[in-house]
Amino acid sequence: MIEARNHYARLGVARDATSEEIRAAYFEAARRLHPDANPDPQAAEDFLAVQEAYEVLSDEGKRAQYDAHLQLQEESVSAIKINTLYSRTNIPRLEEPQLVYAMLELIAIPEPAEEEQSLPLNLCLVLDRSTSMQGARMDMVKANAIQMIRQMRPQDTISVVVFSDRAEVLVPASRVVEVNKIESRINMILPSGGTEIFRGLEAGISQLRRAMNTNTINHLILLTDGRTYGDEEACLNLAAEAAEEGIGISGLGIGHEWNDEFLDKLAAASGGSSMYISAPRDLHKYLEQQLASLEKVYAERVMLDLNPEAGVQLRYAFRLQPEAGELPLKGPMRLGNIVQNKSLTLLFEFLLDPIPEGAEKITLAHGNIRMEIPSHQIPVTRMRVSFSRAVSDGSEVDRPHPAIVQAMSRLTLYRLQAKASLEATSGQIASASRRLQYLATHLLSQGQRDLAHTVLVEAEHLQQTHEFTNEGNKRIKYGTRALLLPPGMEYTQ
Repeated sequence: MIEARNHYARLGVARDATSEEIRAAYFEAARRLHPDANPDPQAAEDFLAVQEAYEVLSDEGKRAQYDAHLQLQEESVSAIKINTLYSRTNIPRLEEPQLVYAMLELIAIPEPAEEEQSLPLNLCLVLDRSTSMQGARMDMVKANAIQMIRQMRPQDTISVVVFSDRAEVLVPASRVVEVNKIESRINMILPSGGTEIFRGLEAGISQLRRAMNTNTINHLILLTDGRTYGDEEACLNLAAEAAEEGIGISGLGIGHEWNDEFLDKLAAASGGSSMYISAPRDLHKYLEQQLASLEKVYAERVMLDLNPEAGVQLRYAFRLQPEAGELPLKGPMRLGNIVQNKSLTLLFEFLLDPIPEGAEKITLAHGNIRMEIPSHQIPVTRMRVSFSRAVSDGSEVDRPHPAIVQAMSRLTLYRLQAKASLEATSGQIASASRRLQYLATHLLSQGQRDLAHTVLVEAEHLQQTHEFTNEGNKRIKYGTRALLLPPGMEYTQ
């Protein structure tokens, strides 16, 4: 349902939206809400609302008159603080290409009145109940799902979907009031059948759509222990559609048979994350942290559109926190949510061409951050961002900020395992093995003994069999990624 706050909110555009953005938003809304395509009676009312908004905002004169009379409370993005750190204070003038790293922090520090506001959750648990989940795994999932639901608030909405080679809505979207009935239904789950993730995903998103509105935080948590076959592309397309509607997705892999690359892509489509669950305490900690974060969301659907300048190449982008994950280099980057009083932190690697004579300043990239702040009368907000540094003659020696040094150091470990995995896949076994041994040495120097031992064992196995084990590969990948998580979010290896 579209609330009648104002025309900008109805179309889902920012106050400074261009005519093209207004037109595109209208056509998208009309496509979804037109009575010929959507039989829901409420959709007809919403269609008239967006039509009225478009008629006003698409006309320059009417829009100016509307803006003059639009009574808005004082709102700004001042609650969102931007910090930028660089690997170099000044960029030396060199005759060869050079790397520069930049860290971007977005921190929400709302006013006390805003901080007290907490939007209701619209949460769906999509649980794999295929035959491979029987026994301890299913018991672990049931117990932790029940514990999470017990911690939810009466104003929150929960739905539970179970799937194997078909999907069943175990708990239709409803308020968290009759917890005992929900627990009883979860306890009755019996594993059987194969694994078809699309069926579970489709049913889960359908439940979220039933209960979502402009004042809910909408999220789907998928738990699976197996691979899905033949429906991966359909899953990714559905996740992209859900992301456009404001639905986030988190993927949790249990055991070691699931497809980590697929689950990474599925979660990343909405700015979410995937996680390797190797022990019951991992699942408990993740669900507890996820619930706490969702309850304190200040800004959602955060997206970054970053454009490198001429002579600059964006080589790598990574979200460090609140949930670590690699970001796409092409198109807008979906960053997820900004939680109250916590940082959304990104790290970028730029490759610069030789700096021309006479240049005193270099702009690496510029772009826009788009987000939705539900507590604002016009939720859609944009902020401009730019990365630039002064140019020096190369004689100065500067030291990067400790925070960026630590981030670069730990990210290097994650990238080492990624390169080793690629080399092993392409048949470069000796190179991959050496890289793993190098990784183990660095892990030991940082006190990560258990993870270093896992890496050495996997290096030996790789030399003998010319392939990774499923379990070892996931432990190393998600273990090095976990080093980038903020304190309190570490997971066992």
